[in-house]
Amino acid sequence: MERKRPLDFPSITEVISEGTAIAMSDTPDATQGKQPTITPLRVVIALCLFAPFVAMLWVSSYARVEPLLAGIPFFYWYQMLWVLISTVLTMVAYKLWQLDQRARKGGDAR
Repeated sequence: MERKRPLDFPSITEVISEGTAIAMSDTPDATQGKQPTITPLRVVIALCLFAPFVAMLWVSSYARVEPLLAGIPFFYWYQMLWVLISTVLTMVAYKLWQLDQRARKGGDAR
């Protein structure tokens, strides 16, 4: 057996031979024969979580000084506004996810 350095990760054969790997048949979807589903609700959740990234990574859309808001350049107040918008969108995504999980379990959709 070769000597490992402290930051070496085990190979997949070492993990399987030690018995710590999870077989594919042990996953919940494989045992039930179901594929992950993409529902309209999950698409809305993804859009709620994806929108802030697009808004902040598209810098050329807000890289300007005008219009000023109480003397604050657009570049700054636009980003601060997205902090609030991102919070609201994340809360909406979380509530929709809870609704989706309850519906999948067949429970009350409150």
